Amino acid sequence: MALFEFDDQTHRMRLTATTPTVTVEAVLAEMAFEPLMAATVEEMAPPTADELMWLRERIDPARLVIGKGKTIRL
Repeated sequence: MALFEFDDQTHRMRLTATTPTVTVEAVLAEMAFEPLMAATVEEMAPPTADELMWLRERIDPARLVIGKGKTIRL
């Protein structure tokens, strides 16, 4: 959904990118706090089929984390 980096000076998260199907506004609406914003919030490339396989079958096969979001179909 989104990519953040950590600001070493303020100790706050900074929104740097979103996935192609998600707007910055949608990311912010799901957050309990307001992050810092990059000067330009980029659009991430969608995950490859291999990356999705790793996420779904090896990293989180029980879908404890990624199963709670929207499914990406290629």
